[in-house]
Amino acid sequence: MGVSRRSPELFLTILAFAAGVALLLIALGVADGRAGGVDLAQAADSPSPTVVSQAAEAAELRTAPASRPEPEIALPHDGTPILTVRDGAEVTMRDAPDGKAVTTLTDTTEFDSPTVLSVAERRGNWAGVPTAELPNGELGWVKLDDDGLKIDSVGQSIVLDLSSTTARLYRGDDLERKWEIGIGAPATPTPTGRFSITDEIEGGLNPTYGCCAIALSAVQPNLPPGWTGGDRIAIHGTSLPLGEANSTGCPHSSEDDLHAIIDGVPLGTPVTIKN
Repeated sequence: MGVSRRSPELFLTILAFAAGVALLLIALGVADGRAGGVDLAQAADSPSPTVVSQAAEAAELRTAPASRPEPEIALPHDGTPILTVRDGAEVTMRDAPDGKAVTTLTDTTEFDSPTVLSVAERRGNWAGVPTAELPNGELGWVKLDDDGLKIDSVGQSIVLDLSSTTARLYRGDDLERKWEIGIGAPATPTPTGRFSITDEIEGGLNPTYGCCAIALSAVQPNLPPGWTGGDRIAIHGTSLPLGEANSTGCPHSSEDDLHAIIDGVPLGTPVTIKN
């Protein structure tokens, strides 16, 4: 049929050569797949690292709480900010921002005056206020965004100078009134620091206190033995001479000066007592 006797041998030789080439190509492909040290069969079953990372990030964003800054409550720019406890409200006072509860304030004080606090410091939405509930020099802290508080301000301030036994009332930076006072005796000195007016009382007092008393957020830590009159510091009347260190700690004033202060100075007014 025109086919040489050697044709079968040639065909087998070509077939063997083709098989060898195919095996070589397969071997080269496997080597390439393992060149990076990755098992291709295992890699084919594994998800893409990039896809896993993006999915994890998306899940974290969905579950992470929103960390938006708390809006800051505005305080008056003029005068000293004061906080009044609203009628029927109760406000927790703490010993530090987010600290331990010291007391629960109601809308009236122990002397039945409206509860008014003078803001001495602020930290975020926490206000530090002088209080008789803590030792002199320590502030109580309330939340400015508490619904039980109303924010206002006072324009006056009082400075008591123990070294000169004088008191001064300021409106802003202007001196409005100056008067003579009596101060604590050496054994029962008048405490110094930043305080505020908590109560203004006219009439109904023990005659020892005269006509009037202006209670402060200060307390007397050096009470005389046998004293039963409480530890609150107040500016009040007296039958003793003024200009001397002769009281159990309370500053003494004349009746005229006390009436003038009560008539013209609001609760929450800051009072500084210094040597």
